Amino acid sequence: DHLRADGSGTLADQRIDVSGALPLMPPDAAMRLLGVHAHSGTRARMLAQGAWQHESGGGGTWRARVEKLVVGSWDGSVADTASASVWAQAKDLRAELQFAPGGALATLRADAGRVQFSDQLNLRWDEVKLDLRGEQPQIQLHADIEPFALAPLLARAQPGMGWSGDIKLSARVDIRAAEKFDADLVFERSDGDLHIAGREGMQLLGLTDLRFAVTAHEGAWNFTQFFKGRSLGEISGNARVQTTPERRWPHADAPLSGEIEARVADIGIWGAWVPPGWRMAGELRTKATLSGRFGEPRYTGELSGSKLSVRNLLQGVNVSDGDVLVRLEGDRAVVERFTLKGGDGTLNLTGGATMGESLTVHLQAKANKFRVLGRVDRLAIASGQVAVDFSADQVKVDGRVVLDEALFDSSSSDAPGLDDDVTVRRLGAVQEVVDEKKATTSQRGIVMNLEVGLGEQTRFRGKGIDTGLKGNLRMTTPGGRLDVRGTVSSDEGSYRAYGQKLGIERGVIAFNGPVDDPRLDILALRQNLDVRVGLLVTGTASQYRARLYSEPDMSETEKLSWLLLGRAPDGLGRNDTALLQRAAVALLSGEGEAPTDALMKNLGIDELGVSQRESGDVRETVITLGKQLSRNWYLGYERGVNATTGTWQLIYRIAQRFTLRAQSGLENSLDVLWTWRFQETPPDAAMRKSTATPP
Repeated sequence: DHLRADGSGTLADQRIDVSGALPLMPPDAAMRLLGVHAHSGTRARMLAQGAWQHESGGGGTWRARVEKLVVGSWDGSVADTASASVWAQAKDLRAELQFAPGGALATLRADAGRVQFSDQLNLRWDEVKLDLRGEQPQIQLHADIEPFALAPLLARAQPGMGWSGDIKLSARVDIRAAEKFDADLVFERSDGDLHIAGREGMQLLGLTDLRFAVTAHEGAWNFTQFFKGRSLGEISGNARVQTTPERRWPHADAPLSGEIEARVADIGIWGAWVPPGWRMAGELRTKATLSGRFGEPRYTGELSGSKLSVRNLLQGVNVSDGDVLVRLEGDRAVVERFTLKGGDGTLNLTGGATMGESLTVHLQAKANKFRVLGRVDRLAIASGQVAVDFSADQVKVDGRVVLDEALFDSSSSDAPGLDDDVTVRRLGAVQEVVDEKKATTSQRGIVMNLEVGLGEQTRFRGKGIDTGLKGNLRMTTPGGRLDVRGTVSSDEGSYRAYGQKLGIERGVIAFNGPVDDPRLDILALRQNLDVRVGLLVTGTASQYRARLYSEPDMSETEKLSWLLLGRAPDGLGRNDTALLQRAAVALLSGEGEAPTDALMKNLGIDELGVSQRESGDVRETVITLGKQLSRNWYLGYERGVNATTGTWQLIYRIAQRFTLRAQSGLENSLDVLWTWRFQETPPDAAMRKSTATPP
């Protein structure tokens, strides 16, 4: 986009001032690492003195002295680079370039020099020689990267990690490429340590050794690495590749041999790399030998771990006492032992993986009362067997799981979170652009055939419901869509509606395909009444119908009176209308908890009522408190406003028509009640009439 060159003098002695700009920039990672800024492109300027010497046979030699070389950002203007961000600069560089008769570069020789990259890295070299006249370039180079501080570079690359410390690294390169290729490249720690400011305070890595080296002599290539830290453990390895002496890089079929050994004393040090809230602990060890070819290495050895644990108290995950042993056999990995403990149960994994041209994994999981979740409002203890097959284009899940004990409490919602369409951008963090079309096509298909059984201790709370669950569900994925079939029924449940605690007599949720639209058949009745009255919910989850229910059939007013007041509407006084307001309060509360329900819950009672009764010519106001102890037992207390003492009641419902009632206090009695209503539909017939046709 911009180029300017000024030259003066003669061919034997000239002065050159060249500046140019182009709309290209270094990679974002390199700029962030060096702490430099970019505008719209890159700009460079060079001030040099040169001398050209022509040769009789053609071509010639140009000797140059670069007084100043500056490379930096370009803001789109033609202003001088002095005001731009500088990325690299050098001074007093000397070089000699020899050109062939055709104008091609034949040789290059440069004196010792130095280049500074930003304010972090300094590269210096001794005499450099390059000969391009043969089939392969001949190179002679010896360069060093002077010791530099690593922590500031890491802090720029990962600003949220909390990198700090005084560790310094250095590197040296020695290349001699002629008829034979010899090279020595070393990258190592000079001194200091590296720290991480994590959620649990400052973590000192305790680095004592860090070295990576590549050597090539007489066709033998050696790749060695050694890492040692007080907290991180040790990682060492040595790979040897044999090729011909003249090759500049090993070919894919070159034979490979070597060893790898690693020991991590506590993987909890990796906590800074895992999502917030998760904690890990335990020890990992591996030892393997390398064989095969350079382009296709083979590993033989084992990977083991002990005292492994993963926990997230917020999500209810707490897995401990992990013991792992994985055998590495060439391109296969065999899981010989993988056990985890969750609560009082265990989880065992077996299987293996093939790491050939495409990765395939087969795992068999066997759980025995394994606690998957252990939160106050979410508990899941499972047993069963599941097989998982993982390939490049498909994940297959097959098996059966039984929930030995489970609790799903939706009365308290989770902590607030951001929606999926919200993106948080942090200063300095790398923002990845995801191609939605590409991501969709690259997803693996899921083939599922999983059966889930609900044990005797499975319970659900929320939306006014408190009930046990039982049943079986089968989940499959025909056409890539989740399909659920089976029936879940209520067991010893209750439902709060219209300010009353109703007993769930029949609760059936039938799945016949879509997981979010099952069929409902729920009947909840008020207990301890001589009539059967309550709510009946039918239809599907998306289009359900809830209506008042009674047996024998009554008008809506009678049903509501029996449901709210526990008696027929005959002789209701004006004060009794206050009790009907509880129905309106329950309706207005929606899915939440009504104010009266919250008060009764805090008091530990199920029923709170105010009514008026006639005693002779006197109309008395009576307050009633009650607690449903179980499905058949009820404890109540009644007291008149003007009375000096009240009456305790203990009611046991023997059957639908038989009730045993004991009273103590103002009145002492023991009653056996038997109720018969004329023109009443037989219970069996009524049940058959009200039961919805199964899907």
